[in-house]
Amino acid sequence: MTLRLGILASGSGTNAQAMIDAAETGKLDADIRIIIANRPGAPVLERAAKHGIAHLCLDHKTFPDRETFDLRMVKELLAAGVDTVALAGYMRLVTPTFLDAFPNRVLNIHPAVLPAFPGTHGARDAWTYGAKFSGCTVHVVDPVMDGGPIVIQATLPVRQDEDDEALLNRIHVFEHRIYVQALQWLAEGRLHLEGRRMLLTPASRPLAPQPELALVWPPLEEGF
Repeated sequence: MTLRLGILASGSGTNAQAMIDAAETGKLDADIRIIIANRPGAPVLERAAKHGIAHLCLDHKTFPDRETFDLRMVKELLAAGVDTVALAGYMRLVTPTFLDAFPNRVLNIHPAVLPAFPGTHGARDAWTYGAKFSGCTVHVVDPVMDGGPIVIQATLPVRQDEDDEALLNRIHVFEHRIYVQALQWLAEGRLHLEGRRMLLTPASRPLAPQPELALVWPPLEEGF
């Protein structure tokens, strides 16, 4: 099944770019219907324009409350024919009203190995805490911040000679891979939720080699 994908972002949109590239090359079975930013001037809007993708800025500061803002976003996404939403550096919590419009079809990427270090600065918090491993998590969004069922995680060692920004830059490399992989699994209908456990139906596709000094689980498949 081809995902009819809507992307929400607040900033530069590097994860959005990874999705655009994967869709254009046929790696990801997705038709990106619209990209919405909540911050005027967000570079992700330029990326959308460059690739001929419908895009819109809805400044959340111009809405009276979070519920009203989310209702408008749902209206725009549904008008664009969206059935799946990817939060890609989207720096706002979404309301139950939003989630009810796309049940179990809203995904997010977080720069930490959940459930450790939820919140806005996952990688920085892990580095400050002195964690020996960090990474990133793709999860289904639910009303609890960074609390939804986990789809895939990448874990990598924290180097003692790097600062938090360098750690985050290494994490971003894995974000771009595991997010596209998770969306492709969703497109293939291979993800099944049992309680809080997200189960993946195996496929005959070969697995990609595990990256050196890192662990991705479930494993990335060939091409990802």
